[in-house]
Amino acid sequence: MDLSGFQSRPTPLRDKQLLVALIGTVLAGVGLYHWLPQGYAADITGSLWLTLNVALLYPVVEELLFRGVIQGELLRREKTAARHFGVSRANMLTSILFTCLHLVHQAPLWAASVMLPSLVLGHFRERYNNLIAPILLHILFNAAWLSASIASN
Repeated sequence: MDLSGFQSRPTPLRDKQLLVALIGTVLAGVGLYHWLPQGYAADITGSLWLTLNVALLYPVVEELLFRGVIQGELLRREKTAARHFGVSRANMLTSILFTCLHLVHQAPLWAASVMLPSLVLGHFRERYNNLIAPILLHILFNAAWLSASIASN
């Protein structure tokens, strides 16, 4: 706590929570490699353009929209800024919307599997009060998913 009464923000390079998220992402990538069928993302990884879009462009656009605009606006409202069990309603609502977006191109179970990573992204958006960590983590999440597919071919 600093003298102004505001809680100081953690430094990302020394943040144990961020380290856990990074290690978890690597372990999830290894798990996906062993769990998902061989070549599960071949339709994406077969095209350099699609691979770059999924790995880089989608995370940036999705984080700007979901964590930047939607979660940012919800955090401005007292009712949706309230927290339950450490998770803001803003993060929960944004993550539900994010999960629903994935129903457009993915099976329901696979779309539901983005709920936890979405909550993690929302947590770091609130923890650092910016979008840098969520964007970089989202890029890493997608890269781990794509790498597991490439490695399984």
